[in-house]
Amino acid sequence: MGITEREKIYTLLDEIRALVEENELEDGTFRFDPVRALIALDFAKTEIARTIDGADPR
Repeated sequence: MGITEREKIYTLLDEIRALVEENELEDGTFRFDPVRALIALDFAKTEIARTIDGADPR
């Protein structure tokens, strides 16, 4: 049995959270550009919401 789309989404979310946590410095800053990360995550959230709003009722 293959991995479901649901499992793939939750795995990716877990990987993103771990990546952020692993790259947070003691002073609360990050080893990456937080503005770029926020833009990317907000884009993903917007796209998910857009597909929900446009979904066919079941």
